[in-house]
Amino acid sequence: MTLLSNHAFEQLRQIPLYVPGKPIQEVQRELGLESIVKLASNENPWGPSEAVKARVIKAATGSQDEGLGLYPVSDGFYLRSAIARRRGFNLGQIMLGNGSSEIIEMAAKAALLGGGSGVAPRHSFAIYGIATRTAGGRFIECPSSPAAIDVDAILGAVQLDTRIVYLGNPNNPTGVLLEREGLARLVRELRDDILLIVDQAYAEYEDPETYPDAATFLDERSNLLVLHTFSKIHSLAALRIGYAVGHLKLIALLERVRSPFNTNMLAQVAAEAAVEDYAFEAFSRARNTEARQAFLAEAANHRCQVSGVAGNFVLLESALPAPELFKDLLKAGVIVRPMQGYDLPNHVRVTLGKPEEMRAFWAAAAPVLDNAGCGCR
Repeated sequence: MTLLSNHAFEQLRQIPLYVPGKPIQEVQRELGLESIVKLASNENPWGPSEAVKARVIKAATGSQDEGLGLYPVSDGFYLRSAIARRRGFNLGQIMLGNGSSEIIEMAAKAALLGGGSGVAPRHSFAIYGIATRTAGGRFIECPSSPAAIDVDAILGAVQLDTRIVYLGNPNNPTGVLLEREGLARLVRELRDDILLIVDQAYAEYEDPETYPDAATFLDERSNLLVLHTFSKIHSLAALRIGYAVGHLKLIALLERVRSPFNTNMLAQVAAEAAVEDYAFEAFSRARNTEARQAFLAEAANHRCQVSGVAGNFVLLESALPAPELFKDLLKAGVIVRPMQGYDLPNHVRVTLGKPEEMRAFWAAAAPVLDNAGCGCR
């Protein structure tokens, strides 16, 4: 038996790959386009802020204490301190990751060390299933629709061997938000030996006065991990930095599976500046709200159906198969994300961009959608 024919590698072949979109420059070259509007990866079109860019340039230039030739602070002490001050948590409750995706992988590795299963609603972020299966666990998708998160379905999908449950709130790619009452039910009724991960990657795009922050339940459930990322509203996607908040004992355990120096120095200092840039965060949230309202109005004009309306993207259902609509838009220089891989065959996810980017989207999409016969469903 060769290495690549052993049982473990056979299992790996069954795990679907996370397939990113092509680089913008490559799409331009292939199609001979002068410009591209990318609305596929839920990036913030407005950032990063000037304060963040200035801090990164200063760090990259180097000093006695920091520079590209030095290792970063392994546990991200200064960034964790900044997060703790802003959020009102103990320093020991915060752990950093190379994006929140790495924290999902670390948590799956820890929770499934002795085997077991992970549960998530259907149409959830693909990394939940990938992380579960690469950690050696079974992945269970519970019934769900693009329009709602069903707490009863999540609780009903739990098995005797379930060790972890994932919830995106807002959920990617559907944009659905589980309100506080439903979240409270899940926190309180889920078996207490199961790790509950609430992924709040898009939370900062919602009204902070009304958003159902899962961190408010940390005193009720020690097996709760709340995730945030700097990739979205803070626009640091290229630097890959995120964080988790949890009970002191839970974070201490997860630190045992975190690789030393897992977050780089430039990411740490950029995020440290971003945490304190309240004005840029408020600006991005306001522009996103405006873009969402304008998109929904235009979608109604073309009889298009959308799912949830949280986050910085919209899941749009059309009468066309998603790959067909994707290709038609691509020819016009607009990149969106087709969702057939999420069991959503007629849906595309559209990131909310700047006004001129959204005008370009509708200029390309409207004729295609309106000529589809019955318009959108």
